[in-house]
Amino acid sequence: MRKKGFLTYDEQIVFLKEKKNLEIQDEEYAKKILFKTGYFPLINGYKETYKNPITSQFQDGITFEDIYELYQFDNDLRSIFIKYILMLERNIKSSLSYHFCLTYGDMQDDYLDINHYDYSGKKKIVLQNMLKIIKGQLRNDSDYVYIRHYMKKYNYVPLWVLFNVLTIGQLSKIYSCQKGRVQIQVCQDFGSIKINEMIKMLAVMTKFRNVCAHNDRLFDFRTKDALCDMKIYERLSIPRKSGRYVYGKNDLFAQVIILKLLLPEDFNYAIKAS
Repeated sequence: MRKKGFLTYDEQIVFLKEKKNLEIQDEEYAKKILFKTGYFPLINGYKETYKNPITSQFQDGITFEDIYELYQFDNDLRSIFIKYILMLERNIKSSLSYHFCLTYGDMQDDYLDINHYDYSGKKKIVLQNMLKIIKGQLRNDSDYVYIRHYMKKYNYVPLWVLFNVLTIGQLSKIYSCQKGRVQIQVCQDFGSIKINEMIKMLAVMTKFRNVCAHNDRLFDFRTKDALCDMKIYERLSIPRKSGRYVYGKNDLFAQVIILKLLLPEDFNYAIKAS
């Protein structure tokens, strides 16, 4: 396999013009953008939209500015979505920690007790891994001031405090391992949502949250997970192909649907204003 060699900014410009058929009028400007963004995130990240599928080069007439403008658009899009995803993540953490503590208690012995979870089938390994991660956060030398405070002063960390340090991916897995009673109570906080729908929404939202956080390409991203078929698809008159909905299952529109269904109404108004 041929190694991808290092190229200077000048060599990158020559490569893009001579090997990739990209028009670059202002080479100094292009070098500044490559310095600021990096070649891979910019060119490899957004070339598919403008690529000639036969030659694997850029289509005739495509300019460096075309690619950078798409990059900037996607960057703005990520900023909007990460804002509301984080809001929703906070809401779900609050709901889950509240109902778990109300049902089982907030002490470490309560949320580290496997009997307070669904410990069957494939969930067994998932839960073991999650509890291991949780235990790893309960340290006197934690990076988080509030974790150190509770460990040193009270010798334990309440679940509603611990949830602040967990990622949305960990939250998604912890929710999937809850017993039905807690799962239902969380769903009821967000309207007429079913347990399997919530599980899928959390799985899909996790992927989109990570894309936004890692500055990956968002506008055409698709997840391996897909949302369940829900009534909202009929209300939106989303077309079907071979019995499956064409949009809103694992694409960016799916994340829009998640925000619409789970965020409070006042946040939905804010999204429209954005």
